[in-house]
Amino acid sequence: MRELARAIGLSFTLFAVAAAAQDLSPSRPGYDSPGLQDPSAIRNATVIERRSLPPQLRVQVDSAVAQASPDDLYQLRQTIEAIPVATRALQAKGMNSAAIIAAALDEDGDLTLIAEESI
Repeated sequence: MRELARAIGLSFTLFAVAAAAQDLSPSRPGYDSPGLQDPSAIRNATVIERRSLPPQLRVQVDSAVAQASPDDLYQLRQTIEAIPVATRALQAKGMNSAAIIAAALDEDGDLTLIAEESI
């Protein structure tokens, strides 16, 4: 489960950016967040394409993603594949986990996935 927390918690910036994109109140990223410990606690997943973010948020996402290692992105994508509600949200948009560049989980169990449109 620590891998889940690490993958979802790439950085506080990713959480804050995705939360701001949907006016969510972000939970404190970390290993002890209940939703990160139990994928079944994730109630809802929403996919937002990077290009649909406001310009300021897009710059922040780009900056945070630039700091993530390829291994971080790989682990994030593997984690997303293990979350059924996330997989369904991606499929509904005709995407898969390879499109995901960032994720945010709020305290209510709502997962926001930010996808790169040109994967």
